[in-house]
Amino acid sequence: MVNRISNYIKSYKIFNNMRKNLWLKTRELETLQWEKFKTLLNHAYENVPFYHGLFDSARIRPKDIKSYDDICKIPIINKSDIIDNKQHFIARNINLRNCVEYKTSGSTGKNLYGYLTKDDVIHHRVSYERIRNEFGFRMLRDKLLVVDSPSLISGKKEWYQYLGIRRFERLNVLKPFEEQIEIVKRIKPDVIYGYPSVIKLYAKAVQEKNIKGIHPKLIFTASEVFDSKTRNLINAVFGVELFDVYGAYEAGCMAWECERHSGYHAVMDTVLMEFLDEHGNKVKGGDRGRLVVTNLYSFAMPIIRYEIGDFAIPTYEECPCGRGGYLIKNIEGRYNDMVKLSGNKLIPPQVFYTTIMNVTGISEFRIVQEKEDEIVVCVVKTDESRDFIIVKEINTKLKRVLGDNISIDTKFVESIPREPSGKLRSVISKV
Repeated sequence: MVNRISNYIKSYKIFNNMRKNLWLKTRELETLQWEKFKTLLNHAYENVPFYHGLFDSARIRPKDIKSYDDICKIPIINKSDIIDNKQHFIARNINLRNCVEYKTSGSTGKNLYGYLTKDDVIHHRVSYERIRNEFGFRMLRDKLLVVDSPSLISGKKEWYQYLGIRRFERLNVLKPFEEQIEIVKRIKPDVIYGYPSVIKLYAKAVQEKNIKGIHPKLIFTASEVFDSKTRNLINAVFGVELFDVYGAYEAGCMAWECERHSGYHAVMDTVLMEFLDEHGNKVKGGDRGRLVVTNLYSFAMPIIRYEIGDFAIPTYEECPCGRGGYLIKNIEGRYNDMVKLSGNKLIPPQVFYTTIMNVTGISEFRIVQEKEDEIVVCVVKTDESRDFIIVKEINTKLKRVLGDNISIDTKFVESIPREPSGKLRSVISKV
């Protein structure tokens, strides 16, 4: 118990320090980020077989990485590299008995299993908690409900939860919806954190069925791309200001919205993010880039220059709220959530939200791209709107976006199934 209390005190100190980092100047954050990056590089080269071999094959040493411009000398890795070489990613100077094993949600088809030291775990958790705290969440008082993937729910409570400290519950997003609603009513969360598509359903149920007893003061969304209609519905029904958060198990919280909603604040003290074009060069502000990340707190199993599979649009500008760090205009989603057209043109999911959800009579949709010139649109109707009118409007609107050479097949379905991770994908590309 003494060790547990000591760890909790340590967590609280780290929390306070990281909370202050949000208000550092961008230049100060860059200095802090670079120091942590160099420390991680040296550690990885000296203690991690995979990175020692990777650096040797690239004929570089950590001392050769002298500035941000030199980072491109380090080869980029992906999920398959880690899965195929897991044992070689583990640091030799780390005792795994003192580490925590984690796994990703497997939204790309494969679960990634990794390890975090106890300090890594604290920084990972606090990277999220300080954002929630910034808008009024008090972890010693408020009850947090996390709507999550079933693969990430262990069913076990931590020791401090039995003492009423950090009161949170996890809810399996794949449970029957009526059961979910009953659980939310029973828990009476002060804060809800989870998939926007699910929280949207909660809002619809409260609105249409006049359900009582669900009154969160804060709502944070994550893990899915969504549209302004979803945001406005959730805000109106619950009387809150929704904040979207971008993160991953491999890197913790990476970006978040502040009260200005002028973009996403890039987290710089726990992660280093790069936005690269197809040639591996840094994109200009306002251009789309594939996201490559380095988790600055991944000492048990370092994550360095890891292509996470998402695309985003950085601005490299600062937010008028006064917090340091640069802004990301938009998180566009995964490569296989984008429709691919000839000439390497990518159409992100947001385009289809604003296009299809404006068609009268549509509740939900899913686009499946079978071939470069062929898509299937699965539609859930809201009412008895005439099918041929919906089909005609979908064809007209999508051809304005995709061009006249695209074959569009609209099908009416009862529901859109969720992925095993619990996420609701509105665009799936098989190209």
